Amino acid sequence: MSARISMICAAAVITLVGCSTVGRVTVKPYVAKNGERVFAGQAAPKADYQCSQVAQDKQPWGLHGNMDRVHATEQLTASAVDEAPAKGANYVYVMVPGEASIGSINVNAFKSARVAYFSCSQLPVNAG
Repeated sequence: MSARISMICAAAVITLVGCSTVGRVTVKPYVAKNGERVFAGQAAPKADYQCSQVAQDKQPWGLHGNMDRVHATEQLTASAVDEAPAKGANYVYVMVPGEASIGSINVNAFKSARVAYFSCSQLPVNAG
């Protein structure tokens, strides 16, 4: 009986550790087409980055975004990174519509993605 309890506890620990790493939002450095380094991801900048928001845009999400979230998010991020230097930004916060449904109907199907652009004075040297 104790071996069975030990296996259940081990499985629970592995699941919790896996969920804690999968749930982390990634912000990483990119290089814009003009060669400038821009941090981007699905998280607002940390307070110690000393940022001020310089712009915010709505971007089309549509059916493609709902059908292939990963690819659409990658495309949106790449586009926003390339636009950031022209807006005076070096940090991009990408906000894709959440997945929410009632029955089989996606209630966010027609929402737009949003992108906030920030100018930060204290970005880390490496990804944070």
